[in-house]
Amino acid sequence: MFRGGLWFILSLALAVFFTACSSAPRKDAGGAPLTAADSAAIKGALQNSEKSQAAPVQNLDIAHESFIRAMEMELRGEKSLAEIFWQRAFEADPESRYLSFAVAERVAAHGEDSAALVLAQRANQLKGKINPGQYELLAKLYVKAGIADSARRYFNLALDSSRYQDMTLLYDYSLFLEAVQDKKELIRVYDLLLPQVNYISSLFQRQLNLLIDAQKDSAVVELFAKGYEATGDKKMLLQQVQGLIIQKRNAEARAIVDTLSAVSEYEENMINLVLLVIAKDSRADALAFLRKKIYTDHLESPVLFYFLANYEYAQNEVDSAKVHYSKALEGLTSKPFAAQACRALAGIALVEKKKDEAVAYAQRADSTLEGGDKDFLAMTYGFAGRYQQAYYLLDSLLGVWSNWTPMMGIADSASVAQVNQEAQRNYRHLQHTYAKILVVQAQEIENDGKADSLKLFQAKEARSKANLFWESMLMGDSTSLLIRFNMAMNLERMGEYDESFKLFEYLLTAPDRGELDRPEMYNYYGYSLIELNRNAEELDKGIMLVDKALSLEKGKAPSEAFLDSKAWGLYRKGKFEEALSVMQQIKSESFKDDHVYWEHMGAIQAAAGKTGDAVKSYKQLLKLRPNNATAKEFLKKH
Repeated sequence: MFRGGLWFILSLALAVFFTACSSAPRKDAGGAPLTAADSAAIKGALQNSEKSQAAPVQNLDIAHESFIRAMEMELRGEKSLAEIFWQRAFEADPESRYLSFAVAERVAAHGEDSAALVLAQRANQLKGKINPGQYELLAKLYVKAGIADSARRYFNLALDSSRYQDMTLLYDYSLFLEAVQDKKELIRVYDLLLPQVNYISSLFQRQLNLLIDAQKDSAVVELFAKGYEATGDKKMLLQQVQGLIIQKRNAEARAIVDTLSAVSEYEENMINLVLLVIAKDSRADALAFLRKKIYTDHLESPVLFYFLANYEYAQNEVDSAKVHYSKALEGLTSKPFAAQACRALAGIALVEKKKDEAVAYAQRADSTLEGGDKDFLAMTYGFAGRYQQAYYLLDSLLGVWSNWTPMMGIADSASVAQVNQEAQRNYRHLQHTYAKILVVQAQEIENDGKADSLKLFQAKEARSKANLFWESMLMGDSTSLLIRFNMAMNLERMGEYDESFKLFEYLLTAPDRGELDRPEMYNYYGYSLIELNRNAEELDKGIMLVDKALSLEKGKAPSEAFLDSKAWGLYRKGKFEEALSVMQQIKSESFKDDHVYWEHMGAIQAAAGKTGDAVKSYKQLLKLRPNNATAKEFLKKH
């Protein structure tokens, strides 16, 4: 019954369609010219055809009643009966635009796309009320027919007539645009569609990818802004802040962070991003900004206390940093952050000569990372003077990595090669740690004024072993500047000056890859030349290098170690008053325990005629180095 009804509708509709088109002139392919008799015969045939195919008769009462019944049957879910009444309605009023489109829509629903397109084309020529659905049907049928230009035209007519408020229509149009790869128009349509679907994640990601591909950075930021405004999703706000910072719209990013009134991981990340931007110009300003967020805006969290401690530590506000690292550790859930806080506290404890406390924090860091911080633990053992514990731990770790091989058969060759490279890097890193601890042990012996010849020999052996480690590392990574810097310093301490200075000269001309602390390198090499004082040329070069180190510290207080080097260079040049003026700029309490500082101060004061001050300085030196020959000799005379 249903299929029969459908085909009846098709036949009737197509008959009406072709009747309407029968008067169109036929394009003849060619042949002999028509005679007068031919023309008369054709005219007669056309007249007879028009009489036999008269316009269909309309019966509006039946059409209306059948339409009502069809709608009623559809509401009841009786689709077959509904089809019968749609058939009767169309028979009664085939000139109705509404009924014609309704028939075309039902024909299309049963997969008869070509017939449905013919019906819809005819229906579109009829008078009557136009609605977006009619144009949408034509657009979809043209899509199926592969006629893209017509499909686009009717999609736009449908959208215009619906004032772009039909969500389904917008989505269907977007699918068409994806198929024809019109990305520019697709961006426009998604921009209209997204607010209507509340920025659903799948569609949001499509639009985001399109904007990124089109390099519309500002539009990307605006997309996140609109998404956050509509949904309140803090992740979108974070991404907006990230985008603003990437575009260097830092004031806008900071304005957003200034409005934050709650704290979650997203707010924490936003605050950190703005902090990094501020810190590029001034760490002090970054610290002040963070303190305001925590103590004025009351955005307190373990992570923000951790950030605060980091900035305080960088500004040398060590006591406050200790307090905030400890406070952060009470609630930090991030294992990397917690481990880093423990490392910082361990470093502070070592500076304060609280070696047991430093070891405890290092052990806690390793425990936090489930045994993943053994390298730092070994380093802390070494700096705490627990050399045997450090070497035992490092020997075991070196043994693991030197014999380590990936399990074969579980990855392709490229993956195995990558894993092997990572293992080699780990091995070299452990070698570097081992070498640094050996140097620390050697320095401890060398700085002990009571060390005997055996101890000093052990120190030299430790430095020789450290050098072997670094030479081995260079075989695996010949480009490393940091290894060469460590070797150069170590060789200088061993008295291998020519070899040391060759390495320093190489470092002076090597491209800066960010590996080295350049001011530190300039100062070390410069001071070495000044201290050795082999000739005037090297002395002048040493002073020039120290000056360069100081010049690179623009915007912050000069390093007091660099000032000591500068003063010593001026002393070597015989500029005693200038040297004393520079030494008097050194105010740090830590220098009270530095025997080199007192040795320099005593010599400079004596040379500048400040005998009384020199006596005090040499007496202080003898407290630290009871066997210092220069101090003893001077104090004998004064």
